[in-house]
Amino acid sequence: MTSTEFENLLHRTDRKIESCEPKMVEYWRGYRSGIRFHFQNALAVSSPDHYTLMYATTRRNGGDYVYVDAYARGFRDGCEGLKPEDIG
Repeated sequence: MTSTEFENLLHRTDRKIESCEPKMVEYWRGYRSGIRFHFQNALAVSSPDHYTLMYATTRRNGGDYVYVDAYARGFRDGCEGLKPEDIG
């Protein structure tokens, strides 16, 4: 992925964050973090464990985080380098 493609993905993700309902906003926020991880770690480094991510997210938000699954799914999809058009 080139830096131009990366910047385009971030821009497209930001537009989705601005226009979606709350659960999908969290998915796209997670995706944005995951695609950043994917771009910065182009080597074969495994993404953080799903449960570690959930723990960090709930801890950051006081343990009362309604859409943690959506965020975690988005993060995982971003880490895998999926493009928004490939996501259902």
